[in-house]
Amino acid sequence: MMKKSIVVLLVGGLAISACATKRYGRMQPLSSEEKQAYTCREIAIEISKVEAFQQQVTDGTKTNTRSVFGVLGDFGIGNTQEKHAARKTADERLKELQALQAGKGCTT
Repeated sequence: MMKKSIVVLLVGGLAISACATKRYGRMQPLSSEEKQAYTCREIAIEISKVEAFQQQVTDGTKTNTRSVFGVLGDFGIGNTQEKHAARKTADERLKELQALQAGKGCTT
């Protein structure tokens, strides 16, 4: 009976911690249609959106209940990987937008 209780607690704890990994989403690379169609104004708006996403990811890394459960489950590895993946896609999109902005001769 005691072993069964321990197993149930462990499985329950893992289930809770698995659900505790934060999700930030991903930014998509620029499509060829976007590269052709975006005006300087639209590029500036998209850059602003990427910067807001980056701030959202930064704000999301602050400690809360989900962070604590995530650390208990996988020592915070899942949250760290998710954060880095989200930042990577945002950084790549930002670089593409900045290159497009320069290529179109936009002034900031």
